[in-house]
Amino acid sequence: MYARAIDEAETRLLELRHEERYQLGLSALALAASLAMTAIYVPVVLPLFVGGLAVGVLGMRTFWQRWDIVDRLADDSDAYVIPEVLSYAARDACMERRSNSAALVRSWLCTASFIDNSSILAEAEELEALAYELEDRELELDPACALACRRFLTDGTVSPLFDDAPRREDIESWIVRIRGGFRPRTSLSAYRGSRRAL
Repeated sequence: MYARAIDEAETRLLELRHEERYQLGLSALALAASLAMTAIYVPVVLPLFVGGLAVGVLGMRTFWQRWDIVDRLADDSDAYVIPEVLSYAARDACMERRSNSAALVRSWLCTASFIDNSSILAEAEELEALAYELEDRELELDPACALACRRFLTDGTVSPLFDDAPRREDIESWIVRIRGGFRPRTSLSAYRGSRRAL
């Protein structure tokens, strides 16, 4: 991703955040005013209420637009210089989400055993190793790889796990990519610094 594109994306996210706050704040104000007007001047209650709801819907649409941009940017590690994008990806690297991901890995293995999915079962040892590393508190997981792990386990649009006949090589390449993001806790900061320097 080019530096200019990153700057433009960061500017757009900032604009959307301001729009979202303005719209949701205005919506709350209009709804509160409509409630207050029930005791003062009833004819304006309905217009204020409808206006508040309409602006609230716009605020929710702006929130979704901002979330969508962040979600798409999170697939490009160059965009992690944008704090909001890094924070979004880093959530998947926390221990609670990693534990959930480990449970999902084991769930995929159980399902594969039940339906006799040979491609997934062929990678059972690597998947179990991934689950073990996800639960290991002595290891940190790079945010980009943590996000890739979530997509691998839950996103039917990109993950080979959701294919009717997944290819073993595709599953293996995802596992290698995710496991490549694990580092001992003491060295992850240096690793991030070296990546930014590249």
